Amino acid sequence: MILKRLILVLIAFTSANAFAIDPLVLKADSAYNNKEFQIAIDSYESLEGKGLVSTQLYLNLGNAYYRKKIIGKSILNFEKAIKLDGSNEDAIFNLSLAKSQIQDQFEAIPNVSYNNILVKLNLAVPNSLLSLVSVFIIFIAALVFIYGKKKHEKTLLKYAKIGVSFGLVLGFIAIQESNAVQSLHNGIVTKASANIFSEPNESATLLFELHEGTKLYILSESNTWLNIKAPNNEIGWIEKSSLSEI
Repeated sequence: MILKRLILVLIAFTSANAFAIDPLVLKADSAYNNKEFQIAIDSYESLEGKGLVSTQLYLNLGNAYYRKKIIGKSILNFEKAIKLDGSNEDAIFNLSLAKSQIQDQFEAIPNVSYNNILVKLNLAVPNSLLSLVSVFIIFIAALVFIYGKKKHEKTLLKYAKIGVSFGLVLGFIAIQESNAVQSLHNGIVTKASANIFSEPNESATLLFELHEGTKLYILSESNTWLNIKAPNNEIGWIEKSSLSEI
């Protein structure tokens, strides 16, 4: 599993480099610098369509939408950037700035679930970093073990075993963080407003209304509807077309 995490890190690194050298990046960046934000948006989204996903792409795309005052899609892309790199300070700051401008301001309700703790831990210490540190520690411990075995040094063998154990624990935490992040199914309301119903049809009881930029937790889906939980823990159904998944 740790090797799998390293492969994923390598893929992300390769994608980031491909993003940097694609000619369309120059067009997008040039358009952004010239304040031609719609051209920049179209170009960045074309890059995303090619599979050239990176933190920088989503950060740039979020910035372009923000400059066009399309707050919902700005928040969506900042959230995507943070999902890829939970420690990206620019994305975190820009997200907080964009969120301050949305209409629906909910009082935060503490969530102490196991997955939520892991997601918050991933923001502080990304799972990609933990994976690399884990492999490095295990590699060094293996070298110490080989040397200790050769020199018949029991103390070195003891330290090597402790090092391997510690490295495996870090690797386990990295895998748990990754699984927690991937299991999240959140979305952002990207329409100006969206009605939340008691059942997946427009003739059902209207429960409440949400507005552009609000982040929702996706519980399940039914045809063209999504069962969601709002930040205040209220549950209802929203049309898929009103929500973009992070």
